[in-house]
Amino acid sequence: MASPDRLCRHCELPLPDESSSWVREGFCCRGCKTVHGVLQAGGLDRYYALRDGAGVPVGELPDEHDLGWIEELRAAPSPRIEIDVQGMHCAGCVWVIEKLFERHGSGSLELNPTLGRAELLVGDDYDLEGFARDVEALGYRLGPAGEESRSKSDGLLLRTGICLALAGNGMFYAAATYFGLDEGPIYRLLSQMAYGAAALAVLVGGSVFIRAAWQALRRGVVHLDLPIALGILLSFAGASWSYFTGGEARYVDTVTIFIALMLLGRWLQERVLERNRRQLLDDRGAESLRTRRVVESEGSEQIRLVRAVEIDAGDLLHLAAGDLVPVDAELLDAEGSFSLDWIDGESEPRPYRRGEVVPAGAFHVGRTARRMRAAQPFEDSAVRRLLRRPQARDDDGAAWWQRIAKWYVAGVLLAAGAAIAVWWGLAGAPHTAVEVATAVLVVTCPCAFGIATPLAYELAHARLRRRGLFVRTRSFLDRARALRRLVFDKTGTLTTGRLSLADEAPLDALDDEARAVLAALAASNAHPKSQAVARALEARGVRSEALPTREEPGRGVEVERGGRLWRLGSPRWVSELGASALRKPGEGAPGEDASIADGADLAFAVDGELLARFRTEERLRPDAARELRALAEHGYETWILSGDAPARVAAIAEEVGIASERALGGRDPEAKAAFLRARPKAETLMIGDGLNDSLAATEAGCAGTPAIDRPFLAARSDFYFTTPGLGPILDALATAEELARAVRQVLIFAVAYNLGAVAIAFSGVMEPWLAAILMPISSLLSIAWVVWRLGPRRAPARDALPRLTPLPAPR
Repeated sequence: MASPDRLCRHCELPLPDESSSWVREGFCCRGCKTVHGVLQAGGLDRYYALRDGAGVPVGELPDEHDLGWIEELRAAPSPRIEIDVQGMHCAGCVWVIEKLFERHGSGSLELNPTLGRAELLVGDDYDLEGFARDVEALGYRLGPAGEESRSKSDGLLLRTGICLALAGNGMFYAAATYFGLDEGPIYRLLSQMAYGAAALAVLVGGSVFIRAAWQALRRGVVHLDLPIALGILLSFAGASWSYFTGGEARYVDTVTIFIALMLLGRWLQERVLERNRRQLLDDRGAESLRTRRVVESEGSEQIRLVRAVEIDAGDLLHLAAGDLVPVDAELLDAEGSFSLDWIDGESEPRPYRRGEVVPAGAFHVGRTARRMRAAQPFEDSAVRRLLRRPQARDDDGAAWWQRIAKWYVAGVLLAAGAAIAVWWGLAGAPHTAVEVATAVLVVTCPCAFGIATPLAYELAHARLRRRGLFVRTRSFLDRARALRRLVFDKTGTLTTGRLSLADEAPLDALDDEARAVLAALAASNAHPKSQAVARALEARGVRSEALPTREEPGRGVEVERGGRLWRLGSPRWVSELGASALRKPGEGAPGEDASIADGADLAFAVDGELLARFRTEERLRPDAARELRALAEHGYETWILSGDAPARVAAIAEEVGIASERALGGRDPEAKAAFLRARPKAETLMIGDGLNDSLAATEAGCAGTPAIDRPFLAARSDFYFTTPGLGPILDALATAEELARAVRQVLIFAVAYNLGAVAIAFSGVMEPWLAAILMPISSLLSIAWVVWRLGPRRAPARDALPRLTPLPAPR
């Protein structure tokens, strides 16, 4: 369990119960500790005073990645550069990015946290790459501006503001008539102004619902906007009739209030998901990939950044550190190390030799660039197939409350029609019939659907954001209530995705010189095992200096210093200089086995003399075992589906308490997708972090990911989370249940209110002033209820989750 009374010094989320060095210092993860240190050292700690509420946990800071896209932006003819900023969400973010911008030269910077967009006007001498690296050191992520440059909710916000102002003025004008003003020039002036405000509100705000209702009717759909549009049109038509025939504008204040409230609800509905989506860099699938191609120009070779879709078989490629291999390609250099974890989930990088073909989707993890020759066009690449845009999830599909709304629409239309039939056909009073029908349409306020329900979703999403989970699709919280089966990838999902030292005691046994050299060797090598050593030394405050190290792909890294040869790498390679030093009495030569005593898989030596040996391991996320047990206790069926070796998957499954028959390893992307395809889609949630999980994500009813350093999978998921642990998943399931319960209760109130309001309107005694009072009161009561049930002071009630009936045993 987390400690609610102990909060992270950076993001202010509860600290997990673990004994890591960063938790002891008051941080929930290594990333938060690093960013806090950078802010303090750079004199940027005012960020915390400017930040709005709690921040977002950083987790593990992503490794430095290629900023080649900046070359393309600089080459553009326009002096204005647009960049998307992932993770910018408040005034504190804006301030700290502006301060970093000032440190790298002169120019202008405009930031829009709502859009996640930065617009820069800088000269050729501005250090744009340095600015980008400083910003990314704080946990943000930069990329070229996406296709959508304008927020869809901006127009609604402007319309809402205008209509709220009109509603306030309309109520002021109408108040005078309600208090007895019924003649004279002031009365006529106020009537004219009230009517003008209503007419403007219909044009500015009412047109949104009228247009939507008409488009729905053309598609043969009865939409919730239909009674809203009819209420607006009929009430305004009635007000126009009474104004132009008798000089009295009835219902005009009710019309303006009604339009303003409905627009506010619609804006909330659009804003919440748009904000979460804008937290991620834009993903245009394969179109967003760039790679470096070597071309002949004027008798010399030049390296040009091109779109990956332009790559053809035979092209010469230049792979910098951290670059993605876009197609199957032959390695032309002597050796290279490539990580295939996004292809098959294998956490250990693989060495490749000259002439071997590296599969598409691998990442170059070496520090020095490698040259490769494309063995296929990008059209045939596995990366293109895995990045193919899936069909959009049914965001606008009918949620359960939207299905109820259709019955509401039918009921309101029947009531209005019955009012006309009774008062016109039976009573012979056509004028009264129109007034009664108008009163029915106006007073039967759909606020439970139009404003209270969108507000409930906004509050639910805001609650999850505070827990570190961001919902991207409109219908996820509705679909989440049908989930029964949760399928997890292993590497990067159940585990942190990075290796750690099983025992850090050997570091403390080293003298200062050895620790300094070890830090330099580890920092200069991108292999996950070396990086595990580097992070452990960094946590101890050991700084690495730049030394002329040499990397031996697949073996390790070495440096000559003071006439001595220092090595960090595989035990077999280190043993070449001093086999006897690496053996204990009675052991065979180390060359006979790739490991040394204690199961260590990494050694550090100088001139063949062993100084330290380490055992690295995949570390589970801090709360993985506890959260998976909690899911099982609530009746959810949990699985592991991984491309990693079955033995490693089985070991992790045992550690987190998942039955061995539900821990499946060695599955390629197609096998993962087939597994999910064979099970009921609506019941399954897939959580993964790699490119090899993208096919499976499209086959699941819901999908989530902790991977936001690359947008490929996050942009295809229903949600993503940024916390070190898995706690937000169960929080999301509990919130979905609480949300449904709160909306149900609001709808029950709405039905009771509308039945009473229709009875009063049907009797013919509903006056405009009464409608003007009843409608806002019902709206405020609905809003107050959802705020009380889902407001910021209430944490997700996990106990509210029903205990599910276990699914049948897996086959």
